[in-house]
Amino acid sequence: MSASTNEVGKRILIVDDSRAIQAIIRRVLECEELGQLDFQTANDGAEALDKVQAFKPDLVLSDWHMPGVSGIELLQALRQTGHNDVAVGFVTTDRASECQAQARSNGALFVLNKPFDNQALRDAVALGLGRSTLSSAALALGSSKPKPMPASAQAQALDHPAIESLAQAQQALFAHLGMRGFDLIRADSREAFVQKSPQLIALYGSAGRKGVYAVGLLDFPACWMLGGLAAGCSQQEMQSTREAGKPSTKQIEQATRFMRAMGPLLKKRSPSDEPSLNTARLSSQPLDRLASLTENNAGRTDLHLRIHALGVHGEARLSFMLAV
Repeated sequence: MSASTNEVGKRILIVDDSRAIQAIIRRVLECEELGQLDFQTANDGAEALDKVQAFKPDLVLSDWHMPGVSGIELLQALRQTGHNDVAVGFVTTDRASECQAQARSNGALFVLNKPFDNQALRDAVALGLGRSTLSSAALALGSSKPKPMPASAQAQALDHPAIESLAQAQQALFAHLGMRGFDLIRADSREAFVQKSPQLIALYGSAGRKGVYAVGLLDFPACWMLGGLAAGCSQQEMQSTREAGKPSTKQIEQATRFMRAMGPLLKKRSPSDEPSLNTARLSSQPLDRLASLTENNAGRTDLHLRIHALGVHGEARLSFMLAV
């Protein structure tokens, strides 16, 4: 295990009926970039429920199909027993769309398929634990202070959007909100999209590619407006969330649902690409490598959102960037 004297050890519960898979996952996660971690394992959902009480994990990594209590039943039981703060991600061989839909509707952070890419698992866990850094391999940026792109290369990247169809983005937003009381336009600004206030960071993958395919960002106003309106929050809830400066759990869940819908709209760099959301996490800490990605990317789209509907008035920003 990698020890870090600067970070409090996070607790991870690995749930899988294969002890070999338990060991593989633990070995992959014992790395410097994730810092100090404490692990426990369980062989099925029932054993995991017993261990959650005493171990109090920050993140549960679970298989889907297990004897007795399955992974989805474990997640449902955790939510029904008040363990709403425990993040849950799935590592499974099941690739069915029904599996993905059930995981999303029950609040899972991510679903990764076996055999998984080691770096993809580390990236998903990093966001699940609220770590303040993304790996260099994940964003293909090299060191934490990558060499700047030549001006000509930066100009070329800016000419290639991450989302080519604004109309499709508008349609996805309409489907998410179920109303037309918004304006969504391309933003001219290319300034760094890194801030101290909470922002939702979404990591996208693509079939046949290793590592992160793209990164999506929602600023705080986007989270509470998109999430709150889709969740049916009252005006009082919306106001209190805005004053608190942090989206509620259900607002984050609905904002994540929107970011998932944006995955298929990301530009395909090859005919075989199928971009889809791997994981999304709210973060309040500026990320050095994310800052560099705003300049060093394979394509970028910034969007400006204005909403004036149902007593909600505000402006927000969305950004999507293709990893190099």
